[in-house]
Amino acid sequence: MENIALIHRLNRVQGQIEAIKKSLVNGDKKECLQTLRLLKAANNALKKFGEAYVTMHLEECIAEDIPKKDMENGLKEVINSAFSF
Repeated sequence: MENIALIHRLNRVQGQIEAIKKSLVNGDKKECLQTLRLLKAANNALKKFGEAYVTMHLEECIAEDIPKKDMENGLKEVINSAFSF
């Protein structure tokens, strides 16, 4: 996946967040369900971005011959952050 695709994913998330902000600024309570849908969509889109970015980053790390211990520590950090609440 190229950086352009990653940027496209971030732009989508940003648009969804801007729509949520607009709804809050306008105080439109009728848009409650739509805002919740946008929140879910933004959350899922950000997760997809993270998945794509990590995949891309790992490929770069492997290609750059990062020392095994550094790679191990980085993977542990990513896994811990992905599954911690």
